Amino acid sequence: MTVRKSGSRQTRHALAVVLYASALALLPGAVAEARCSPEQMRAELAQGTWSSGVAAFYDLWGGGCAWTDEAATALHAALTHIDAHGLPPYLFRADEIGRELRPPPGAAAANRDLLLTTEALRYANIMRGGHVDIAELYGDVAIRRWSADPAPELAAALRSGHLAHWLDNLPPAAPEYQRLKAALAQYREMERRGGWPTFDLPPGKRSLKPDETGAFMPKLRARLQLAGDLQRAGEGDLYDAAMVEAVRRFQSRHGLAVDGVVGRDTLAALNVPVAQRIAQIALNMERWRYMAPAMPPTRIEVNVPAAEAMVIADGATDFRMKTIVGRKSTPTPLLVSAIERVVINPPWVVPFSIYRRDIAPAIARDPDYLQKHEMSWQDGQLVQQPGPENALGRLKFDLQSPFAVFLHDTNAPGLFASDNRFRSSGCIRVEKPMELAVYLLASTDWSRERIEDLIRAGATVPLRVEPPLPVILAYWTAFVEADGLVQFRDDIYGRDHALSATLGGMTLPPLAISEARECGS
Repeated sequence: MTVRKSGSRQTRHALAVVLYASALALLPGAVAEARCSPEQMRAELAQGTWSSGVAAFYDLWGGGCAWTDEAATALHAALTHIDAHGLPPYLFRADEIGRELRPPPGAAAANRDLLLTTEALRYANIMRGGHVDIAELYGDVAIRRWSADPAPELAAALRSGHLAHWLDNLPPAAPEYQRLKAALAQYREMERRGGWPTFDLPPGKRSLKPDETGAFMPKLRARLQLAGDLQRAGEGDLYDAAMVEAVRRFQSRHGLAVDGVVGRDTLAALNVPVAQRIAQIALNMERWRYMAPAMPPTRIEVNVPAAEAMVIADGATDFRMKTIVGRKSTPTPLLVSAIERVVINPPWVVPFSIYRRDIAPAIARDPDYLQKHEMSWQDGQLVQQPGPENALGRLKFDLQSPFAVFLHDTNAPGLFASDNRFRSSGCIRVEKPMELAVYLLASTDWSRERIEDLIRAGATVPLRVEPPLPVILAYWTAFVEADGLVQFRDDIYGRDHALSATLGGMTLPPLAISEARECGS
């Protein structure tokens, strides 16, 4: 059917403007309560030093004041509760907004409008991309920060009268972030009630073992009860079975040796103040705000401080495994990439840094070292042949990375039993390489049996992963399991310190981390 057009273009445009304005008047948005004209807004913009983002918002808005009293109140409420997200109140001018919730019409209203828009855009950017640019802070990060312009969404929320709903949905919706937020509230309540007691072992005593006694037992019992590790109350000075089990639970969720013995490391973890744990949770919430846009629901996620990897499918953990990650001197970087292929029987091209640090001294001690380890020089590179002694093991998982890191098998699986799994040159050794390979190749014809046949054959065979599976190398020193168990890990590379100083208002130079641009075992 053909629709006949009538009237001039100018007439049709004028009619559209009238209809649009009439529709807006029916909304609880800015037009119904506008307190300043477009001219007054342009004058205020010209006088101040407002950001380009704010100016762009008003270009998009195309009118005078954008904010109603209702919208201003919603933003004020969000900013006054910013501490629930582990952020310091000084980041936003909530108090100033509170004093100007209902200004008079004219220039004062335009000024308030600009303040509200500035803080709303800032809130959106921080909630969706973090306050701190982690890539700039650390220097060994290949994760893009969220950078989309929130102005169109803000304008739409103001026009529709749904600003409060928009603000509520800006923080990460990921269950991991929401669980950290709940843990933050839980630990702050512990702090409000006085925190937990600290204690020391008696002079000359190096540890507390099951069935021993100690006068400090009531303090230990109170400490374990406060954090939920000890479920039932007891009394007396005996380190009984219930207490031992509680200590084992505490050790497990702090990444310690789970032996039920209160030794030096366990005692140190027990005596960490609750304020420090609160700060740790808040720092990891900041990391989540930065990383959430890059975290797909299906991924392989390596948590470096925990030396653990998880295979996550549609947000649920499919299986997990221990890993061996970088030493303090050769830290594993942070990145988002994808595993593109599985290499069966990979050779190891020895990085020059490893040759210089480890292999050259070994050759000086033993001239037959290269022969014993099936190494040879090829085109100016030292290469270890595939086989059971190869440092990469039998399986390598390739991914794109500016740091030349990857996941791989190992010829020393016994190291996974150690509590200290910070032993590599930056790459990630995985405890269950075959399970990972089978998972990655599930959409192909390469079954476990066929992969094992290839390994036995000994030839190097690359197998493409279709589609490539996202992999995240992350740094979580505080996290909460799906069952609500709050976990903490040591800040092995000092990244928490640098982030804390920056969030606290003290700018530090990039963290002095030697980038893992080449790695092997």
